[in-house]
Amino acid sequence: MKKLTTPILLAYGGLAIPLAALGLPLVVYLPPFYAGPVGLGVGTVGVIFMIARFWDIFTDPIMGIIVDRYPSRWGKRKHWIVIGVPVLLIASWYIFFPDGNQPPIYLAFWLFILYLAFTFVGLTQQAWGVDISKSYNDRSKVYGWREMGSIFGMMSVLALPAILESSGATFTEMVGGMGYFFIIALPLTALFGLLIIPDDKKSKGTSFPKMSEIPLLIKGNRPLQRTLGIEFLCSSASSISGATYIYLARYVFDMGDISSRILFLYFLAGLLIMPLWMKLSYLIGKSKTLLISTLLCSLTLSTYIFIDTKDALPILIVLTILYGIGYGAPFTLTRALMADIVDADEVRSEKKRPGLFYSILTTLSKVGAAIAVGSVYLYLEWSGFKPGEVASEEVKGIILFVFAVLPMALYFCASLLCIGYELTSEEHKRIQKELEARANLSN
Repeated sequence: MKKLTTPILLAYGGLAIPLAALGLPLVVYLPPFYAGPVGLGVGTVGVIFMIARFWDIFTDPIMGIIVDRYPSRWGKRKHWIVIGVPVLLIASWYIFFPDGNQPPIYLAFWLFILYLAFTFVGLTQQAWGVDISKSYNDRSKVYGWREMGSIFGMMSVLALPAILESSGATFTEMVGGMGYFFIIALPLTALFGLLIIPDDKKSKGTSFPKMSEIPLLIKGNRPLQRTLGIEFLCSSASSISGATYIYLARYVFDMGDISSRILFLYFLAGLLIMPLWMKLSYLIGKSKTLLISTLLCSLTLSTYIFIDTKDALPILIVLTILYGIGYGAPFTLTRALMADIVDADEVRSEKKRPGLFYSILTTLSKVGAAIAVGSVYLYLEWSGFKPGEVASEEVKGIILFVFAVLPMALYFCASLLCIGYELTSEEHKRIQKELEARANLSN
């Protein structure tokens, strides 16, 4: 493979921009959009989004195996990007532009198609990061650039509703602006990535494991178990906060006109701090950096409980920035840790299968998000919350509890899993030496 250069990092991180520009509305804006303007109701939307995410439990491992198994004459990864992008564009059009009120089956069908294509493209990109990075610190760099691209994509897609919001646009128009951004950005960044990022044209692919063997990969693999647990907990926590943020800003803090602009600060803080998280991981290791970031998120969320919700703009901005500082590091570092786990598995099995391992990681991430959005929306509806109506003090308290207390506990549990992480930088160096020795013997 080519040397890890800045253009390669830019292209790799750039591909994350539209994926994040789609992922953010899927969690933060589209559930309220279909529950409100489209008219499906909070409970119905929560169930549909939860079931659609559970669909990925079955599709992600299969896709991960396929992505590893079937290379093409262009390499191991590029053809999957070419296949997934057009389908993703079509499905996103129908999701962002439903043309008036639609029945639940409309959302369910197009959401299933969208998640399927989203998995193909996103999973391929994550597995590709293993191919282009070898050393322990390079993994932090590669997935750090991916996370910076993700955060930049979220900031960019947030800029549109923030601008539209200030000019008096409707919620439907704000969602449409996000859709147009994604539909324009995806083919451009995909083309740049296909042209710049190197791919292994000599690979013959990795043979299929049996589906029954997948649990055996997890059993007894403590670093993998820890990483999957951290991903599940952090994904659940961030999804709960994301899915309820609009309601928190509009109904608890009464900041509907500036809610998107405050959320923009959240992602701006995450983008600016990411290089420091990467450097810290070089100095003290990925797991210790992950411990610090999850504790920061947990402590920041705990502070929301004590805010006086009246005239709270200054403290809300400070807490939003602090939460944004902690936000990006967990998802960067779990993916960097997974790349090391792929190497350790290659030593044991003599097979390189990043697609499979990242499919397991994304499955846990999506299951956490599905449970979070579905259960929280059902709970809000059961508690008497109705979008568009004035919220009682009791309902405001429930929204604040869901937004802050539940994610706080989840992030704290994730931090506990970081303690005593086994696959350190020293252990990974030993693994790399063994893989290099095998490669030299085969040559």
